[in-house]
Amino acid sequence: MSKNTAILFLLLIAAGIQGKTPDAYGRDPAYSPHAYAYTDSVPDVDSIMKHVIAHSAGYANAVSRYKAEIYTKGRTEILKHNFLIQYANRIFPVERKKPDVIFEMFSESEYEAPNLYKHNFKAVNGNTVPNKSKQQEMITFLNLNVYAPTIYDETIITPVGNKAFNYYDFHLEDTEDDGEGRVFRIRFLPKQWSQKLAGGYLCVRENEWRIEKMEMEGRSDLAEFSLVVNFGDKYGQLILPNTLNLLLRYKVLGNVVETSYHSSFNYTELEWVQIEKPEERKEKRKRVWKPLDLTNYYTLLSDSIPFIRNENYWNVKRDVPLTDEERGVYAISYIQAPKEKTDSAEINYLKMAEQLVSNTNYDFKTTRVRYSGLLNPFQFGYSSRNGITYKQQLRIIKTFNNDRRLVIRPEVGIVFKRKELFFKLRTQWSYKPEKMGSLEFLAANDNQTYSSQMMREISEHLKDSLFSFNDLNLNYYRHYYADIRNTIELSNGFLLETGIGYHKRVPVRPEPDKDPGDDIENLINETLFDFTPRIRLTYTPRQFYRMNGKTKDYVYSYYPTMSFTFVRSFPGVLKGTGDYGRLEMDIHQSLKIGSSLKRINYHVSGGLYTKQKSTYFAEFDYFARRNFPESWEEGIGGVFHTLQGEWFNASDKYAQGHVMYESPFILFNLFARKAARHVLSERLYLGQVWTPALESYTEVGYGFGNSIFNIAVFAGFNRYEYNRMGFRFTFEIE
Repeated sequence: MSKNTAILFLLLIAAGIQGKTPDAYGRDPAYSPHAYAYTDSVPDVDSIMKHVIAHSAGYANAVSRYKAEIYTKGRTEILKHNFLIQYANRIFPVERKKPDVIFEMFSESEYEAPNLYKHNFKAVNGNTVPNKSKQQEMITFLNLNVYAPTIYDETIITPVGNKAFNYYDFHLEDTEDDGEGRVFRIRFLPKQWSQKLAGGYLCVRENEWRIEKMEMEGRSDLAEFSLVVNFGDKYGQLILPNTLNLLLRYKVLGNVVETSYHSSFNYTELEWVQIEKPEERKEKRKRVWKPLDLTNYYTLLSDSIPFIRNENYWNVKRDVPLTDEERGVYAISYIQAPKEKTDSAEINYLKMAEQLVSNTNYDFKTTRVRYSGLLNPFQFGYSSRNGITYKQQLRIIKTFNNDRRLVIRPEVGIVFKRKELFFKLRTQWSYKPEKMGSLEFLAANDNQTYSSQMMREISEHLKDSLFSFNDLNLNYYRHYYADIRNTIELSNGFLLETGIGYHKRVPVRPEPDKDPGDDIENLINETLFDFTPRIRLTYTPRQFYRMNGKTKDYVYSYYPTMSFTFVRSFPGVLKGTGDYGRLEMDIHQSLKIGSSLKRINYHVSGGLYTKQKSTYFAEFDYFARRNFPESWEEGIGGVFHTLQGEWFNASDKYAQGHVMYESPFILFNLFARKAARHVLSERLYLGQVWTPALESYTEVGYGFGNSIFNIAVFAGFNRYEYNRMGFRFTFEIE
């Protein structure tokens, strides 16, 4: 835009002429601040923030495209460490063998609305080359829109979103007149303690209601952070960041690690969103749906980044010279590390000890091997029902062209309280990742169970008010099975799964404290087999997704996910004796309440056995005992934790429902405000189940956790009478 054109453009706006072209701040002229008249008196802070919040909606989506040269300087320093530092890299990017790292990177970057980013790294310098996880952390930091309601993948709620008054208090700290108008310095403070809220300052330009500077401090998961954003002072760049400074201070497992980033932007091209008239926007909302593809297309155009030492090159790119301290850190080079002075025996011992207690990764070109570690403490779990559990996992991933993958995942788990060993071998071939097409083979064992003939005996015993499963010692059949299944996406959100299962159940004679009777003992006399083809349909309306290369990953939907499963057992096939059918239906959903802070998850399912012409085993998919549960993203919700295991197999039909309410504001803000900063979320649980044998069982619970662990306590009620308490603890770090 030429100088004359710019002057004419500003004169037109001043004259009140309406048009589609946005002004220097990317605003629709309809956002003109005439609603607020300039006066010598200082307006109240709530009035100021209402204008800021109203304009933020337009500023957040004003830019359609830009190109920028970005200079970034990063430094990571290990301030305090112990032997647990080897686990820290699972939580945040840190290399324990490099205690003080500094680097600089220069990139030519492009952005296209709504979420396409291209970063072409042209040069790197430093005492080491940042690894991929460090580069990804840096890229995430660069893609910041402070006018959005949330930042950093919804981990922080900004004070300029449409719900800001629900979460923040505002105070006018200072007013300054710089000759071009007044700038208000506003202090914002969270109304409650939460990792998703932060405190700090906004410097707001009067009448334009744009942010000239933002200072924010808070806690994001395990890091205390300080973020300072200065916005541009050039025409057309007033709502875009000019410099960003981020300080992260991690305190994990007795270790303290500090990471800082400084970035400066030089915009070379800039395009604004075409502004529509109000009636056009209203009509468009009626006919256009939000795109379902939410992929953040972070494209790194350089496979290898040139390492440039030339000081003159970097002096041109730097907006701030290096300090003497930073130049001193440069002298500590990790690029060609000196040989260890320790003798080889000690080195081998330390490496072996590390491999025993932590994850081990091996990369061979297109093959990756990951082992959980023989004595890895994060593989332990605990529940009052199962006691201590421990699992071992091995993952072998072979990648082929077009993101096709072969994944082999052997697993072994031990339930110490019941002295049971569980194994699982899963092999998956993703032959069409863009359509979620995969062929999977599974071989495993499951919980010991009993047959439908025993269910009738249990029904008779239930008439006795003194009935107890412990008196029967119902560990009658060991269960082994193999399963082969194919999954393919018929259309977005609509999955078809077909498969064949083969089950082998081996009798185990009980050793009860009292004789269960001849009739029951006669039931245990043969090994039983089942041949069970199955089909499952799963549908989620308007399923949002992201593409990771060719691989499609479902993200969320505003609608529930529904599934229907039908299994039929055919007698006479591969010694199969079963002759029955099984139906199950399930519906579940995760709903936000007002913001990303609060959420309700619900899960409702039911099932029954049909055409029962033979002995069968009541083993449902959704109503089952989980020894190593993985549901609702926190390893605890969605299952019963106090219900005795034998009840899961005692009936040929069931109906159940689970609800989990999640919020950072439940108990900690009332009774332990200081501890609330270490808690990412608190949860309330409610579960209810009905079966013919168990007419009503209710479970309530409370839990909390963060990215390292989750803890919950439960109380069970049989027919509304207190039954027992339960407790569960899981690590979230693998």
